[in-house]
Amino acid sequence: MPSSFAKGNTKPNPGGPGDKYSGQGSKAASPEETTIRIASHLNHQTYFIGGIKVHFPFKPYPSQLGMMNHMIRALNTSKNTMIESPTGSGKSLALLCAALAWRRNYTTKNKQRVSNVRQAIRRYIKGGSLLPEADNKGQDKDAKAQVTSSEDTKPDVKMEIDSSAALTGGSILDKLAGDGHTDSTPALDIKPKIENSDITPDDRNNINNGDGDGDDDDDFVDATLKPKLSAAEKQSTGPEPIPGLPAPGSVAMDDPKHPKIHIDNTEILLIHALHDLAGTAEFIIQAAKTRMPPGMDQQDIDALIEFKENGSTESTPRIYFGSRTHRQVSQLVDELRLKSAYRLQTAVLGSRTQMCIHGEAIKTGSIDDACRKLIETDDCGPYRSHRKISGHPKVRFGGELEIWDIEDIVKLGKQQFACPYFAARELADNADLVFCPYNYILDPGVREAAGILLDGSIVILDEAHNVENAAREAGSVEITDNQLLILIGECQAMSKAGHIPETHQFVGQFAESLLTWLQEDFDDYEHQDFETLTAVWPRKGASIHDLLNQLAMTPAFTVRLQQAYSKLEDFIKEQRTIHADNQRMASGGALGKNGRGGELLDDIDSDSSHLSNISMRVVSSLLRVLKHLSHGGRYSSDYRVARIRRTAMTTEPLLANRKRKKSITPAAGTQEQVNTLAFWALNPGVVFSEIASQTRSIVLTSGTLSPLGSYASELQVDFASTLEANHVIDPSRFKAMSIMCGPAGTMLEAKYKTVDTMLFQDDVGASLCSIAASCPDGMLVFVSSYSLLNKLFMRWRTTKLMDRLEGCKRVFVEPQGGSKEAFEKLLNEYRNSLVENRVQGQPLERGAVMFAVYRGKVSEGIDFSDFFCRTVVNIGIPYPAFKDVKVTLKREYNDTMAKQQPRRQQQQQQPHSSTPGQQSSAALLNGSAWYEIQAFRATNQALGRCLRHKNDWGAIIMLESRFANEWNVNKLSKWVRSHMRVYSNFNRALADLDDFYRIRAAEDMAAHSPGDNLLATDSGHSADAVTTKLESSDSE
Repeated sequence: MPSSFAKGNTKPNPGGPGDKYSGQGSKAASPEETTIRIASHLNHQTYFIGGIKVHFPFKPYPSQLGMMNHMIRALNTSKNTMIESPTGSGKSLALLCAALAWRRNYTTKNKQRVSNVRQAIRRYIKGGSLLPEADNKGQDKDAKAQVTSSEDTKPDVKMEIDSSAALTGGSILDKLAGDGHTDSTPALDIKPKIENSDITPDDRNNINNGDGDGDDDDDFVDATLKPKLSAAEKQSTGPEPIPGLPAPGSVAMDDPKHPKIHIDNTEILLIHALHDLAGTAEFIIQAAKTRMPPGMDQQDIDALIEFKENGSTESTPRIYFGSRTHRQVSQLVDELRLKSAYRLQTAVLGSRTQMCIHGEAIKTGSIDDACRKLIETDDCGPYRSHRKISGHPKVRFGGELEIWDIEDIVKLGKQQFACPYFAARELADNADLVFCPYNYILDPGVREAAGILLDGSIVILDEAHNVENAAREAGSVEITDNQLLILIGECQAMSKAGHIPETHQFVGQFAESLLTWLQEDFDDYEHQDFETLTAVWPRKGASIHDLLNQLAMTPAFTVRLQQAYSKLEDFIKEQRTIHADNQRMASGGALGKNGRGGELLDDIDSDSSHLSNISMRVVSSLLRVLKHLSHGGRYSSDYRVARIRRTAMTTEPLLANRKRKKSITPAAGTQEQVNTLAFWALNPGVVFSEIASQTRSIVLTSGTLSPLGSYASELQVDFASTLEANHVIDPSRFKAMSIMCGPAGTMLEAKYKTVDTMLFQDDVGASLCSIAASCPDGMLVFVSSYSLLNKLFMRWRTTKLMDRLEGCKRVFVEPQGGSKEAFEKLLNEYRNSLVENRVQGQPLERGAVMFAVYRGKVSEGIDFSDFFCRTVVNIGIPYPAFKDVKVTLKREYNDTMAKQQPRRQQQQQQPHSSTPGQQSSAALLNGSAWYEIQAFRATNQALGRCLRHKNDWGAIIMLESRFANEWNVNKLSKWVRSHMRVYSNFNRALADLDDFYRIRAAEDMAAHSPGDNLLATDSGHSADAVTTKLESSDSE
């Protein structure tokens, strides 16, 4: 056992804070608490890792101990970290347990910190020291009394508090000052009666309810939370005033209807001070630099400083755990629910497409638009009843579904006839741990719509090998002429109807000018292929700002567009309220009562009373990128603007069912030009550094993060530490080999010029036939492109090599494009053929082979454990398409920025960043280095398709001579590169491979007695019925 880990008792201390031993239904001591509940079927043990007690369901692998130690160290120091651990090493469970153990420990310690700060503040005020005057805007300024010291306070100045407040057990000051139990008791319910206050009922509504964003997706974000002041504002103004509460020295008139509790001015000072612990603590720390305040000592100041260094917050950081797809999110939820002992309030964010239960909405082409229409007309019964789910005992802490997945909440929604989508959103507002696809976090628009608040949170991104590309895409915007046509038509209709006509005319006229420019003739396209023409700015003689000025997108225009967008949001919110009120007055609004749901949705694309979600997204996305491109903007040099013209066959009219624009709708089935204005972010830091500036820590993890070199510089975030964990599989159970030559001695170097030669194509085919004849069960073969795959197949059919290959194994090919359903069908056929092979008792060598493409569907997130894949063969190194426009621009951008690195880093220093020191100091890689990393990251991802658990076994074969170079081998994942063996002779490699297969197959047969089910996989799962369900990578 490493010295940094200490094994503890197998059961937690019953007297420890927050420990619960009752079954489901036990009540949480606090909404901030993470409870331990030991499952009877698991042998949970406790380990002290980094000084924190971690409950783990099994004896952890050494790699799991390393991961947990690594994560806890990062969270303790509020740093970012990267963890690479091969699939099957128990990565997800280790990270969950470590994060939740840290959170539980933090909660306990923070309660004590807060208690210490409250006591220190109380001593400060009782010592008679000064506090800045609280600026209570709700009070008549003439009624305020200047407070200069405690001696100046007048004993007859009182504050009056309604006696209905929860004041049982101790004085008000004791409850406000706290003794370490403030997090587990409700906040003091202060209800001041201020007859002379200038606060109007509307003001109170704004304080309690107004989020002001006009997005129906945000209707259920906790609107009682006030915007927080910046640290600088708090330091200059002192403690934040309490809304509706008298400022120190003010007087509240008696209300004869209610008895009052009288508090003198010193107590008012304390109430204000304790209302804003962070601001008060900072003020006292600064004051103590001059002299020690009366009644305090250095221990008090140390307590204030410790509180400040730990984030100056009374709350515990929320954890966002994201993965690439909803399917992977579901696997994370299962890990927590079935294996972990930690219990806390969780939620899962998903899309309407996954969660909607409204029968009519599901049948429409756009569930999002159908949802909006039904809600604004108050015709969605499930929406009105969504709190039946969020308030249901099953999903509450201690309930049967306290840890739930999308399938669980959808099932409950159908039972309760309540909307799972909005219930999940409401549950996420109060959750301690939120699961979601990571584009919900990366994409600013999706993040805002989902109500995700990252301030002070911990973000863990699993399967993060693609996070650079995902962040670049999230920062980019593409607007088509079709979208502009829709926006123009809707603005014209709104203006004609008299709905804030000036605003709609402004937006519509701008869209018209942009559309005219996009569709006019243009001859100066630099990049051309047979279907697409692309012109890019900046270009010779014209900068991006020259183009923006030409299109009237000046900084002044950006300000006007922001004002217009805010007016549109306010108008939409107003219209939705009016629609709902009118509908309720007319018919009660229940879909089940008036039966209008289907009728409404038949007209889903008809004229509405406000702009559609599609049009609002066009305006908001354009506004977001224009802010980045404004003169002097931090990211103005990180974008390229493209004008793209594509020629494609349309199967539907350009504006299908858009009644207002029928005159410009072309006929279906014709060849149409699609014009696009694109703003491409070449710097993923545009999106990611903003996320890092808000969070406490970011953890990137994957089985295939390697090469690690580009993350810090590309994302513009410092990663204080990295971990490359070993595989849990014994090295004797896998073989990693690089074969330089084929059976005929041809050098296997899959470069652009050599792949077209017959010698290369023939020897690659012969190599695969020999490996397939030896390999038992399933086999995957990856090539760099569909173009190369087609060339190889054409040659092999001509030379009859394909007949030889098909004689060894049944051949499957990943389709180029196609539907998700078609790929599911193919994958199931591949797996079922392997199952049938075992059932029929055929030689295991028969099996099946699947040909696939790097970065394709097969290489991402598909589990080929056990006999579904005993060998992965990689042909070539999958460099991105050299002539692709985006690839070319990215390489040029990195070359330019790498040369400007010192000046660039100086420009990127942001004094307002909430996480100083987290910005990247790593040098940006040049274009060639970036280009290479993309290739090897795709290679590593393909290698990870087999060897999925500790008892699995298989071979990894590189048919590529360039892996004889140590420079290339070092770019592979650690667990592969440390065991890679290079062969210059094919027959010698094949002999070693035969020996490996024979030994492993014999061990497999010995492990199963004659009556055993041969379909039982080594991971313990049966494969008799193989059905694969995939999901779209589009999570929104």
